[in-house]
Amino acid sequence: MPTAAQMLAGYPDIMLQVLAELRGALIDGADTREQAVELLAAQLTDPTSVQMAYQEMLDYTPQAEAAINLLLREHGEMPEAQFSREFGAVRQMGPAKLERESPWLYPESVAELLYYNGLIGRGFKGAGQNAHTYIYLPSDITPWLPRPQSELPVGLPVKPAPPPPAARTLPADDAFLLDAGTLIGFVYNERLRLTASGPHPEDIDRLVKRLQFPFANGDADLNLRLALLLHLANRLGWLRREGDVVQLTQNPVMAFLDKTRAEQRRILFDAWRTSPDWNDLCRTPELECVEAGLWQNAPLQTRENVLRLFGYLQPGAWYAQSELLNVIRTTEPDFQRPTGDYDTWYIRNSSTQEFLKGFERWDAVEGALLRFLIRGPLAWLSALDLAEPGAGDDLLLSLSAWGAQWLTPDAPAPNEQVHNHFIVKEDFTITLEPGVSLADRFRVERFAQWQQSYPTFVYQITQRSLKRAAERGITGARVARFLRDRCRTASPRVIAALERFDSVDAVRSA
Repeated sequence: MPTAAQMLAGYPDIMLQVLAELRGALIDGADTREQAVELLAAQLTDPTSVQMAYQEMLDYTPQAEAAINLLLREHGEMPEAQFSREFGAVRQMGPAKLERESPWLYPESVAELLYYNGLIGRGFKGAGQNAHTYIYLPSDITPWLPRPQSELPVGLPVKPAPPPPAARTLPADDAFLLDAGTLIGFVYNERLRLTASGPHPEDIDRLVKRLQFPFANGDADLNLRLALLLHLANRLGWLRREGDVVQLTQNPVMAFLDKTRAEQRRILFDAWRTSPDWNDLCRTPELECVEAGLWQNAPLQTRENVLRLFGYLQPGAWYAQSELLNVIRTTEPDFQRPTGDYDTWYIRNSSTQEFLKGFERWDAVEGALLRFLIRGPLAWLSALDLAEPGAGDDLLLSLSAWGAQWLTPDAPAPNEQVHNHFIVKEDFTITLEPGVSLADRFRVERFAQWQQSYPTFVYQITQRSLKRAAERGITGARVARFLRDRCRTASPRVIAALERFDSVDAVRSA
């Protein structure tokens, strides 16, 4: 089946504008038609966007569900003649007639409703007597459409919830990955001293000021997120100890920076997924693991069981956290206790110091762990989208496009837009969009001084930062070449000053 981008490529410009308006997409920043198609396709295939559009179609007419389910049963496509007998045809109009009649405002059939909202396309195939038009679901939209009730996975029969309003959603983002890049730059330029109890508090305070930590629920979440970041950096071999100071290990760091963003995201997720030393249960804020008796949990096995359960979720569908936990308690309550032993583990409530024993405390232990994984590592590492609960509502969660790719079979790779923008101003500041590669941001870290990390990264080129770079073999001319190569707009004054810096610095050093 064609992809959304292939479907859009044959549409007139007015159709691109209509689809963008109806689906709340933004394409104004595109410089060419090809960029507009690529940008629109990425937004139309976003799992949450697909779910919300699908729900709107169902609110308009229940027949929309039957039409989508029919195409799903037919593996995503069928001859238009057959489809139109039940759900109507898509009237064919040229650009002028489309603009004159605006059929998307008054669709005459279910087929037109779905077509003008970007959920189905119309194509042509075959030759001679076998030539025919057909209706199809774009291949990168199909995975995010809800499956019929009869197709709920046997392993976790949990019903999806209606998608939340866009204003309440907290989509998976790259904040944790960006913080990994910040950590690398910080250790390269600053001291990270070690004490007997861990990194020096003053150095950690300076590091935290540079990190993003969005939507943290207080200091506990912030400290856990930082602990996970440092654990994964150490597990990936980025850090080494020299006396009482932490330094970067060059080869593993450069190998990571040279990866694509999708690869970097997956590397961090897999480092957590396969770590036997990160104990999610004992990191859960409400719980305290007590070293008593012979009990021992298996964090790696528990994590794999949890990820297997989450892999049953329909990609792009939204689920109420309480409903999901109830289903897990009913179908696989012993996901972290293979022997079903609820009496010999020494776990207590961190607030009341009450020991939590017996299956009747399942929600206080297993439930607390699952709630922590949902709002913590799974959200931090971009595997889940979350939605803030409204008044009286429950937290909602959904597999992100990346989480679906990692945890479910046959999920497509997400469409990603790269925004690799640099701006160099007259005051010698460099502004980087969040989409700038970690490798390029690290290069900027080597010759400029950090100023801010959110909502954009800002650095300042100073005499001191250039001198520091020169001591490591990075010349002003080399910096100027790098900025000319990367920047849309680079101040000629700044470029000229950088090119002069080498001769001036040589005179000063003489």
